[in-house]
Amino acid sequence: MAIVPLRRMALIGELQHRDRVIMELQRLGCMHVLDQSEADRQPDGLNDLAANLKSAIHYLERTPENRPAPANAPTLLANADQRDEAKRIAAEVLQIESESRGFAEEQESVREAIKQTQPWGSFAKPTADELGGQQLYFHRLTHRQSRASQKVMQDLVAERINVDLQHEYWLVIASETPSGMPCEPEALDPRSLDQLQSRLVELDGLQEQLQVRRIALTRWLDRLRFHLAAVQDETSRMIASHRSLVDGPVFVLDGWVPQRQIKALEQFAIRNTLALRIRKPELDDQPPTLLSNPRPIAGAEGAVTFFMTPGYRSWDPTWVMYFSFAAFFAMILADAGYGIVLAVILALAAKSLGRTESGRRFRQLAVFMVAVTIGYGLLIGSFFGIAPPDGSWLDGLVIKSDGRSIMQDREAMMLVAATIGVFHLVLANAIVAWRWLGSGHALSSVGWMLALIGGWMLALAMIPKPDVMLLLSDWLGGNELGNSAADWKAAVTTGGSWILGGGLGLVLLFSSTRPVFSLRPRDWLMRLVDGVMGLTGVTKAFGDALSYLRLFALGLASAQLAIIFNQLASDAAQTKGVGLLLGLLIFLLGHTLNLVLAVVGGVVHGLRLNCIEFFSWSLTDEGQPFETFEMKAEE
Repeated sequence: MAIVPLRRMALIGELQHRDRVIMELQRLGCMHVLDQSEADRQPDGLNDLAANLKSAIHYLERTPENRPAPANAPTLLANADQRDEAKRIAAEVLQIESESRGFAEEQESVREAIKQTQPWGSFAKPTADELGGQQLYFHRLTHRQSRASQKVMQDLVAERINVDLQHEYWLVIASETPSGMPCEPEALDPRSLDQLQSRLVELDGLQEQLQVRRIALTRWLDRLRFHLAAVQDETSRMIASHRSLVDGPVFVLDGWVPQRQIKALEQFAIRNTLALRIRKPELDDQPPTLLSNPRPIAGAEGAVTFFMTPGYRSWDPTWVMYFSFAAFFAMILADAGYGIVLAVILALAAKSLGRTESGRRFRQLAVFMVAVTIGYGLLIGSFFGIAPPDGSWLDGLVIKSDGRSIMQDREAMMLVAATIGVFHLVLANAIVAWRWLGSGHALSSVGWMLALIGGWMLALAMIPKPDVMLLLSDWLGGNELGNSAADWKAAVTTGGSWILGGGLGLVLLFSSTRPVFSLRPRDWLMRLVDGVMGLTGVTKAFGDALSYLRLFALGLASAQLAIIFNQLASDAAQTKGVGLLLGLLIFLLGHTLNLVLAVVGGVVHGLRLNCIEFFSWSLTDEGQPFETFEMKAEE
């Protein structure tokens, strides 16, 4: 886990060669360009083209069936002719999308008109001349309204057209809107029912034709993606050009580069006859943050930067996020069967996820999360809420408490969740202490580590169930050595109290960053004030540690819902006739709902425990991401 060391770099060259230098630098792909101009102009024309290409690609990617690229397609080049062809294809795709959306809206409107007209039957409305100045009024009355309107009907030319369980349909012929009717007349579509149904069939055919054209255009997806990347590259070059500083015949391009790329940049400068100035970051610099992790771990970088980008002088929490997020997700799902379902879904989506670098990273993270979920489900013995048979090899894998799965021992699981929370926060403070190594302020984080461990030891000694002191006595042969559970309790209580007190003492003495050996009384007084303020974090430490109980609570909720749906399905299956089908339906719908809730809870709360509780203790400096100036389109 590392934040890549950077160097501040300035390239100086002749203005007449700027465009060529910027293109070559983009091919090199290692620089974060800084803005040295007063205004950062955006190329609107290219932005519009990029937006159209993105929309077209997104629409074609959602096509249920794709066509392969033509075998005799020309080599992809970022030239004007191929770009114009890509613009034409994108325009055709967007036109299909627009027409399809319009037809879909009209289909919905026609269906609604058919639904409204159907009770009145199929008829053609007479013309105004045929009606001789009269008009047709269509009234949909409830049976009660119909009975109450009989006297009004007697004075009108009215006919009941249809009757159903809820309404009666009356047609009134009059020169003006009838008065005394209990409701306003309906405004029917001017087309007849036959015409509406014919139009609906016609629209279905038009939609099918558009779908055929859409499928045919999917063979150009690679071309559209290439030209989108080419347009984005050109946009980036224009922005980089605008960000350069111009002084007469000379331009300066300023930015940050990884230290490992210095030799490549020196060779680049020699080839292009450029002056190159490189220096280390200074205290007042704010370099961007470039994370670098092994490929299997890199998927967790997105989970870290989703909340915040670590500051350049901070540390990279990707490895911690990788393991802790997967573990928390597994504890909340709490079922091996659900893990297997997620594995199947991931296998089906693997190909589509492999199309992009971000998708491949997410796939690697998801594979690990699914594997940990299945492993945890095996350890607690839950397969869609069903425990493995006693004595089976699967039952042998289950961690048990008093002869049953530990998941059914609520007190034990609460202790496990709280213990995970304590040592997760201990790890956070250990990292901070390591970062402050050599400074007295590091002892403040050491103090919090000791305080958390001391408080945890006191809790172990005090809780009545599970009786950890009795377990310690049994495991370590306490009775044979003359150490009873009471002796263990006294020793752990005493040790925990001293550790807790010592930790809080370190917090009091070393929370301040003021000089330790100052001769000024004011510094000593302010150090004491800072220490007292630091001690107010006791409530935060206590609350953050208890926040990890959500791992137990959500995991228990998921497990109990699974058991409840199994029981409901079993009861329904006992019904004669359709019982088996009904039971299967309840089982599938119930577990699907529970799986969705568990996945959402696992992601949200897994991220929350890392990004809120853990980061608040270990990662307080936020930075800006390193934006690599690189070429995306490869000819």
